[in-house]
Amino acid sequence: MKVYLAHSIAGAFAFDEDGNLLHYKLFPKNAEEIAKRLEELKKGSIKEDEEVLKEIRHLVDKRVASDINGKVEGIVLVKEERASELMRKFFRRLAIDLGWVDSDDELNSIITEIGIVLSKKYMAGEKKDKIVIQAIGVMESLDDMLNTLSERLREWYGLHFPEAVKAIKSHEHFARIIVKYGARDNIDDKALAKIAKTSVGMEFNSKDIAAIRKYAESVLNLYKTREMVSSYITNLMEEIAPNITAVAGPLLGAKLISLAGGMEKMAKMPASTIQLLGAEKALFRHLRGKGKPPKHGAIFMHPLVQSAPKKLRGKVARIIAAKLMLAIKMDFYSKTDKGEEIRKDMEERIKALVKAK
Repeated sequence: MKVYLAHSIAGAFAFDEDGNLLHYKLFPKNAEEIAKRLEELKKGSIKEDEEVLKEIRHLVDKRVASDINGKVEGIVLVKEERASELMRKFFRRLAIDLGWVDSDDELNSIITEIGIVLSKKYMAGEKKDKIVIQAIGVMESLDDMLNTLSERLREWYGLHFPEAVKAIKSHEHFARIIVKYGARDNIDDKALAKIAKTSVGMEFNSKDIAAIRKYAESVLNLYKTREMVSSYITNLMEEIAPNITAVAGPLLGAKLISLAGGMEKMAKMPASTIQLLGAEKALFRHLRGKGKPPKHGAIFMHPLVQSAPKKLRGKVARIIAAKLMLAIKMDFYSKTDKGEEIRKDMEERIKALVKAK
């Protein structure tokens, strides 16, 4: 016996092979709730499916497994074109006969409301990738600003303690040392204190130290802002692009979306275009006959490309681009999260490539 499970905005319905209604479960007559059910259906089954299954079990006096696509004791529950065909045929009549609505006019009104709710959800999702583009742009501006300001801080404090400029590699740590200790003679870090005793730098008075500490504090605040923006991008990317985030990481993923001009544009790109995002200048230079063809663009920042042997980086970038193409399509179109699965397959392919060479 085949049981066809179909859905509409009115609820979940089960038909037999002759098109007879076996059982149904109506949705709440609320546009927001219906839109929520329709979104859940894209990811799998909904709670109404289970309720319909339970009733069918009683009707046929058979045990039906919870897997709605399974075959148990001669009963096959299917969701295929035949089910959709039955639903399209009987949808309006069932909605009225079962008392979900009183008239065609009321049904049309609900359909309109649901359309508005789904459109708002779609537009909200569309706008979020624009937020990602702006946020990653802000972070890149902060990086440029921090590099410039940190270099200026090193030059300034280097007049007082030039040895520290070479000894401390991290810009952020350098600024933190200045804010914490100020003058070189106050530093209690053992390695730096030893260097400070024999420093050839000029003396700074209290006003000089106060000024540079204030400046260093401003630099540290910018680092905190960058950390906040980075965390914000990570959370946003995990929400709207979990597959891209799993494959490329949140920041590189956001960068690629920005370079593509948005998730929709990226979802329409072939893997070869994704591979060269960010390398447009090098590509055009090659097309004019003035250079070699680029093997990768922003994907070069991916850890797997960075760690690959130099001669294999182009092939590794190609594998990553192919997986990114799959990931963005899932994020934009199907909204299914298979990021870990895609990432593992990508890592295995790259591992096999490196091992073979």
